[in-house]
Amino acid sequence: MYLLLDVGNTRTKAVTYHNGQFRPLTEVTAETLKDEAWQGVYVASVAAEDKISLLKQKLELGHVPWHLLRSEASAFSVTNCYQMPEKLGVDRWLALLGAATLFVNTDLLIIDAGTALTLDWLNDKQQHEGGWIIPGVRLQQEAVISNTAKVQSRPGEANSLRLGNDTHSCVENGALAAVTGAIRLAWQLRPAKHLLLTGGDAEKLTTYLTDLPVYHDPLLIFRGVARYINS
Repeated sequence: MYLLLDVGNTRTKAVTYHNGQFRPLTEVTAETLKDEAWQGVYVASVAAEDKISLLKQKLELGHVPWHLLRSEASAFSVTNCYQMPEKLGVDRWLALLGAATLFVNTDLLIIDAGTALTLDWLNDKQQHEGGWIIPGVRLQQEAVISNTAKVQSRPGEANSLRLGNDTHSCVENGALAAVTGAIRLAWQLRPAKHLLLTGGDAEKLTTYLTDLPVYHDPLLIFRGVARYINS
């Protein structure tokens, strides 16, 4: 049994991996993990490495091998387009690897809708062609609220693309419109066979992209992690 961790800017997501099967964990504590015979911990992290050291202590798994994954120039027939491949966020790299397990040799637009919204293109030769990074829905809201003196609101759950009729709904719905619009522009610029969505806001965004060939996979990054276990 392996423990797979995705340590993001906002929260840590975790799944177990055994015999090709993933099981999401709703709680990750030393108490909930203590009874398993862990073979290893695989970590995808965009956080500082000292946070990983603290996490290892907190989970009381110092006796288990830990593997901190990094972006590479190429692996598993997938090629990174960055001249300095290690500078590509490891979450984006693993999403590319995960996408290539689901759709081999297929043109893909891969979107991770988390704190930041990342968009990456993978062509049918499994070559990364580049991408974009923009603020996610909540960051867009926070940018307006914190940098605009007369906007008295708070970040919230953007649930509609309708016109707002107060400042709060205008900020919420405007941020959702900006993110949805960026995705549609990306698709218009470089269409693909499939549009893969993952991340915390992915399920919400699928509601507004029903005319596109969307494939929602909350496990996409973990599928990339699993390739290193199975290699």
